[in-house]
Amino acid sequence: MAQLDVRLEDVIEKAKKAQKASADVKLLKRPIKFLVHPEAEIVEEQEAKLYSAEFHFDIDGEKIQINKVYLTEFITESPEDTMVNRNIANARLKKDFERLKAAGIEIKETYFE
Repeated sequence: MAQLDVRLEDVIEKAKKAQKASADVKLLKRPIKFLVHPEAEIVEEQEAKLYSAEFHFDIDGEKIQINKVYLTEFITESPEDTMVNRNIANARLKKDFERLKAAGIEIKETYFE
């Protein structure tokens, strides 16, 4: 399975030339911790989560996996900010779904809840 240095743009270009292209996506909210980093103005450890997507492509039989982060959210954010963050992540994801479909990749759209 190819991955690592492959970008979504690379898959889109490959799919435009392919006979058959399909994909599945798994959405994740991964917990992370930002450690103290005075130069980045992080003065104490902070918990956050990454809104990310794990794409699994099948382009003419070649399997490709890509992970893409759509947003970082601190757990201390208000419910209103959390809703805004989710909407931003979903808007970015929707743009990628549109790009994938325009390249001929069959994929079922799913969004962050």
